Amino acid sequence: MDTIIIPVQRRIKASEKLLRGIMIALAVLFLLQGILLSRSFMLPCLLMAGLAIWYSVTIRREFEYILEEGWIRIYRVNDRGRFLQHEFSMEDIVALATPEDPAVAAYRKGGSEKIRKFDYTSYQENVPYYTMIVAKDGTRIKLLLDLTREAIERIRRANRTAVHC
Repeated sequence: MDTIIIPVQRRIKASEKLLRGIMIALAVLFLLQGILLSRSFMLPCLLMAGLAIWYSVTIRREFEYILEEGWIRIYRVNDRGRFLQHEFSMEDIVALATPEDPAVAAYRKGGSEKIRKFDYTSYQENVPYYTMIVAKDGTRIKLLLDLTREAIERIRRANRTAVHC
């Protein structure tokens, strides 16, 4: 069986862009105050510029889903490498459905089941995402994923009862 690799790059939200812009504006303001008024404003300028650079790097989020031999691995990808976030067997999947499906209704916000949620979607308007409930080691988690039809069919072959889409 071949491996399915699904790369996902998260779109940066408008609020994140606004916050980054505010940090850059404050750095420039502190720089101008440091030049015109007092050199004591140079330290806040450097700190704010450093914070803006750090924030720009950390808001970029890329994920990679790898489906192979009955296993699903989810990695977070950045400049320093790939970091494993989740690894589980396809048989551990309790439900895979669209967010509106009754199969996952109990796990929605305000639903009867309270479990930890992990969002690995791209926030792209035209890309559908799916809710996956996984039971591993006695605990359940909720994963939000951008899956392809090929990946859903692979999961359906491995665990027919869990797939509701």
